[in-house]
Amino acid sequence: MGDISFENIRITAAECNVDFNQARRLAEEVIADMVRMPTLIAWFDGKKGVEHPIAQKDQQDTGWLAYAAGHNGRVRVDVNEDEYSFIFSDTAV
Repeated sequence: MGDISFENIRITAAECNVDFNQARRLAEEVIADMVRMPTLIAWFDGKKGVEHPIAQKDQQDTGWLAYAAGHNGRVRVDVNEDEYSFIFSDTAV
């Protein structure tokens, strides 16, 4: 697979211990004016080491990133230095 390219946004919320749900809400707020109809299509929880969708054992590419690239992923939002990452598509595309 070639380079995976998304519009990237970084959020730092270091003043508090952000959990997954708080990080997701922050990401959704940040992209609200950028993407008409945002849909979360892939994510990574670095604290737990969990990604969605989960990569198949025989898959060569990084599962959740490759999935997002193949499903019109447009914007990637990383919270607290990749503690959490979310990729959104625009369902209006």
